[in-house]
Amino acid sequence: MGSSGVLLGQILLVASIMLLGFWFSTQWAAAQLGYQIRLGVPWFELRAFPFITHGGCSNGGSSTTHYEPVVFQRAGVMAASSGIVATLCAVACSVTRSRQTRPVTTFGSARWATYQELTAAGLTRHAGVFLGRTTRKYLRHDGPEHVMAFAPTRSGKGVGLVVPTLLTWPHSVVVHDIKGEKLADHSRLA
Repeated sequence: MGSSGVLLGQILLVASIMLLGFWFSTQWAAAQLGYQIRLGVPWFELRAFPFITHGGCSNGGSSTTHYEPVVFQRAGVMAASSGIVATLCAVACSVTRSRQTRPVTTFGSARWATYQELTAAGLTRHAGVFLGRTTRKYLRHDGPEHVMAFAPTRSGKGVGLVVPTLLTWPHSVVVHDIKGEKLADHSRLA
C-alpha cells in the first residue's frame, strides 16, 4: 500500500474513533434519561433499542440540562475523551509511520556497490576496459557503452586504466596519444 493509502487509513481511523465516541456518549446520555421524547425521534431502532442522533440529544439536552446536569457533564467528558483518544491515536500512527524501516534518502542514496551488485552489472568479467579493482577481482566493462575516465593530471589514469586495457584488448584499437606517453610506456614494456 502506498503512503497516501496509509495516510487515508489513519485519517479514517481517527475520524471513526471520534464519531464512535460522540455516538456512544449520546447513546449513554439518552439511556440515562430514559430515551425521553424531548431528545427527539430516534434515528432507527434495533431490537427495541432506539438510536438517537447526536443533534437530538444536544437539542433536548438544553432543556433538560438543569434537571440532570451530571448526566450531560459525564456525556461531555466521554465525548471529549474520544477526541483525546483520537488525537493520541493520530500521534501514535504518525510516529509509527516515521519509524518504518526504509532507507533514508534525505541527503541522497549514494553508496559503494556490493560485490553481488558488481557481478550483476557485469563488471567482474575477464574481458573489457579496466575500471579498477576490488579485493577479489579486477573490474572490467565489456559492453557497447562508452567509458570515460576523468581525473587530474598524474593521477594514474594511464597506468591504472589505459595501459592494462591496451595490453589485454583482443581486438584492433586506435590510440590517440597527444603527449606520446603511451608509446613511451609501450616501448619500455617491449
